[in-house]
Amino acid sequence: MKQLPAAMSVLVILVLGIGGLTFLANSNNVRASAGYASYVYSKPIVGRSEFKGVLIGPASSGLRWRLSGQNVSITPFTYSEKFDGNTAILAKDKLPLSSQAHIVWRLKPDEASVKQFMEEFGGWEKTGDPDEIAKQAYAQFIMEPFRTVTRSVVAKYTGLSVNESLPEISAAIGETMKDMLSKTPFEILSVVMGNAAPPQQVIDAIATKVALNQTLEQKSIEEEIATKNVEIERKNGEASGAKAAAEAVERAKAISSISAVLTPSYIQYLGMENIRGADRVYVPLGGASPQLVLPVK
Repeated sequence: MKQLPAAMSVLVILVLGIGGLTFLANSNNVRASAGYASYVYSKPIVGRSEFKGVLIGPASSGLRWRLSGQNVSITPFTYSEKFDGNTAILAKDKLPLSSQAHIVWRLKPDEASVKQFMEEFGGWEKTGDPDEIAKQAYAQFIMEPFRTVTRSVVAKYTGLSVNESLPEISAAIGETMKDMLSKTPFEILSVVMGNAAPPQQVIDAIATKVALNQTLEQKSIEEEIATKNVEIERKNGEASGAKAAAEAVERAKAISSISAVLTPSYIQYLGMENIRGADRVYVPLGGASPQLVLPVK
């Protein structure tokens, strides 16, 4: 009878040991690193799983019985969509444009959004890789709306005016996407529309037209310069002629004034004045030889 308590003690220890091992084997400490959230749920041996809460990292649940969690990323992701060839965007004037559009998004970092994503948007993934979950979420819920909205916004602009309106286009796409996904667990942080390029043949045609316009403009400038030169020469000629005419008029006036005073008597007087003071003067006398006349001093 004295051996019974000892046997009971061994049995109790054994039961406790098995129980402890069982607890440890069926317990888990759910962790969520920074930039991630964990959808925490119970895994009862019998019955269905139940949602227990959301951990926003960095956080942990502590060691809990039959507890598990699915981690999802709440960090921003950047995805790019390419439009080229058969998938080129048609502008308002039906000009096909090659371009890329970039979107930055994330799963909203709050308990309600994480719970909604996991329960209503199929946020489960067999491998449990949070980045793969995000990739699938983008492909299923964001990619096609993003491409569709991008096309519809760009289609409001003419092909050659798109690059001048990129900030406006980016903002319009971003606002539309935010409205479309406002009731989902996804958050659109920003959208950037890249430069748009028409097909090469259109670029070549534009370059040819620009070169032709430049040639025509140069010819027009040269023609205008030539016309100006002719006008300047004409005006210079008119000015020169007017100057010569004015000078001729002045000369005629001078001659007329001189003629008015040059009477025969005045001319004879000037002749007498010219010989005043001469040593000798020869005066013709009809057909005879000139006779020397001594002037009066």
